Amino acid sequence: MFIILADAELELVPEEMKGEDEIRSILKAHGKENTLLDNSKMRSSIAKHYPKYINRMGFPHIAYIFTRLNEESILNETIKLDYAIHTKHDVIIEKGDLAGIGAGYTEFAERVEMLLQKKTVKRKLVEYVEEIGTPGNTVVLHPNGKSGLVVNDQFNYIIGGFPEGDFRSNLLTLRKFAIHDKEITVPSVLELLHFKLFETL
Repeated sequence: MFIILADAELELVPEEMKGEDEIRSILKAHGKENTLLDNSKMRSSIAKHYPKYINRMGFPHIAYIFTRLNEESILNETIKLDYAIHTKHDVIIEKGDLAGIGAGYTEFAERVEMLLQKKTVKRKLVEYVEEIGTPGNTVVLHPNGKSGLVVNDQFNYIIGGFPEGDFRSNLLTLRKFAIHDKEITVPSVLELLHFKLFETL
């Protein structure tokens, strides 16, 4: 089974923002040419260049928490819990891409920065689902989805990787189900999904 974090707000600092003083200061302090866009450190620059997306852009911690919760889940003792991160720019980061790093955020961020600089092949979310071979067994977890979600290790589950709003990707070909009766955060979705999977084992 796969759990996919989709349209994740995980990206490098856009070129047009690199001239901002706060960005230049961060890059200089770390000796880097680029780094992950981080709303908590770069909010004023994001507000200047992307005012409509000030509460949407630059949330790498969501992908980090998603990764750690899957890596440290007790489910790994029983089933093959595989996962992938699909960024809003259609870069796919798979479990294997993150192999060998420690549990800390710094190692995660450095590996993801390297991957985002290196990965030039882009795949739409639906294309990736088709590539792993299970579009019929893949469902989108969505607060406005239908009730009656089936949870077992034969299905794949897609979770939105953003702090607010809706999916950017075209998901019309995939079924949507609600895992809770209101909108909840990524860690909360994973907690419920892991628990429901654990109940089936």
